[in-house]
Amino acid sequence: MDLMAMDHDHDHGTSDTDDTTKSCPMIMVFHGGHCERILWRGWVAYTVTEFVLSALAIFVVSFLYEALKFLRQHLARREARKESERLAVEQRRKNENPPAGGCCSETPLAEPRDQTYWQRLFASSHIIQALLNLVQIVISYLLMLIFMTFNYWLCLAVILGLGLGYFFFGWNKKNPDESECCP
Repeated sequence: MDLMAMDHDHDHGTSDTDDTTKSCPMIMVFHGGHCERILWRGWVAYTVTEFVLSALAIFVVSFLYEALKFLRQHLARREARKESERLAVEQRRKNENPPAGGCCSETPLAEPRDQTYWQRLFASSHIIQALLNLVQIVISYLLMLIFMTFNYWLCLAVILGLGLGYFFFGWNKKNPDESECCP
């Protein structure tokens, strides 16, 4: 029994021989070749053309994963910039003296209050960030599962897509200590 090319397709009871029931073996070591089941039962590359198109799609998804990380950082920076500008305007108003002429009352205006936890939690910017984070996590796990097919070419598509995506989007970090993994 060849354990390296063991077929993990559990359709033991079917005897159909048409092309839709054929399956590629699930090889659990690094290998080449073009017959590969990718992620789910419906995505099977039988021919070289299907395999190349699948590898290109994986490359594009990997590239877009890096673009998504850049988008999330950009939105977070923009939101932080808005917040700092709002605080600066409040500080300027606090420090301004009323103009000479006494047109204004001596009664101080109410201090603007900071947002509560619930207001920050349900702010549109936080909801957008949370949804983008969810999409990023799903894509990252799918890329990991594609890598775990152990096909050289699919692994290379993931690596090159992430690398080129970082080349285009990752250079824009303002602070070299910024990292998505470690505080």
